[in-house]
Amino acid sequence: MRIVFAVACAATILSVAASAEQTATAPSDQDYLKRVMKAAPPQIVAQATVVRMNESSMQTLKKGTNEWTCMEANGVPMCMDPNAMEWANAWQTHGPATDKTGFIYMLAGDTGASNTDPYATKKSAANHWIETGSHVMIVGAAAKGMKGYPRTADADPTKPYVMWPDTPYEHLMLPVK
Repeated sequence: MRIVFAVACAATILSVAASAEQTATAPSDQDYLKRVMKAAPPQIVAQATVVRMNESSMQTLKKGTNEWTCMEANGVPMCMDPNAMEWANAWQTHGPATDKTGFIYMLAGDTGASNTDPYATKKSAANHWIETGSHVMIVGAAAKGMKGYPRTADADPTKPYVMWPDTPYEHLMLPVK
């Protein structure tokens, strides 16, 4: 049941990124799997379900045996637990943020995002674009309650910080080396 829910959430998450990926030449399934394998520690990815958005549908490239779902969105590999999938679905659909605590691996880094606007798609000084290298994220209500982390628009991405502070989707960014 959780895998079905996770894949349904992934479809929602990736639908936003699908049009950008479709305009470029898509990598082969084998190359896609290699790229996604960089998202999390080997013991997580090895047993995870790997999904890929193709045009308007979600394709499962590898059915996993743990509860993790790994994918690539906007060229960025990531792996999410079921609670993080639920949180991401809420964010993408502008729905209410989940009360559950979730975890996301993005060990290959990201291509940047606004640190203040969860829906910004273009880099600008006004939206405080920030690129974080290899990192993990704690999402959901528990992240909102974690004190002592910078909540500034211009965070230092080499140190832990709160992304999208004071929004329903604020979460903790934890850079890793």
